[in-house]
Formats: sequence, C-alpha cells, structure tokens
Amino acid sequence: MKEVTLTLPDKTYKQLVASAASVHKSPEQWIIDRLLTEQGAQAAAAELHTLLAAALDALGLKRLEPEKTKRLSELLSVRKERPLSSEETSELNALLSADDALEVEGLERLAATLEC
Repeated sequence: MKEVTLTLPDKTYKQLVASAASVHKSPEQWIIDRLLTEQGAQAAAAELHTLLAAALDALGLKRLEPEKTKRLSELLSVRKERPLSSEETSELNALLSADDALEVEGLERLAATLEC
C-alpha cells in the first residue's frame, strides 16, 4: 500500500470534510470510494461498449467510425448547452443522416436474414 499526502486549500478541505460527513465516512474513505466508483463505472462503460460493438459486428451491422461517433456526441452535448452555429447544424445533420442510413441498412439486412 502506498501513502499519498494532499495539500488542499482550506475551502476545498472543508468541502471534502462536509461531503464525507454527509455520508458518514472519513475524508480518506470518501476519496477512496470516489476513486473506485469512478474507475468501476469507466471500466463497466468500456466493457459495455466492447460487448455492444461485438454484437453489432456479429449481426453484420455497420456503425459510424469512432471519430464520427465522438463528434456526433460532442455536437449533441453542445446543442443542450447553446444553439449550434449553422456550420455545426449542417455537420450534425450530416452525421445523423449517415448514422440513420447505416441503421436502416443494418435493419434491412437483419430483416432479410430473418426471412430466410
């Protein structure tokens, strides 16, 4: 086990102590729980993404390239925060259309497979 020493501003330390006390934990345990929970959630999300990708591949369904998927997610998030520029709106519409086309193509292929 390794020891870590944190130097925090007074205000941050008080917030940490208050957050820990609100769930009846020591500040040290609260930090450990937060780190483990975030790592566990990230690992679970990555595993779920891998399983979903494998399932789509097994069904022969195509999906957007990872960089386009990332950009689509970014634009959708930005749209929640502020209106998109006309350029961003055009890009979003193009990505949504491409995603829809791949989905329709995959569903048609899946339906044809099920009919056989």
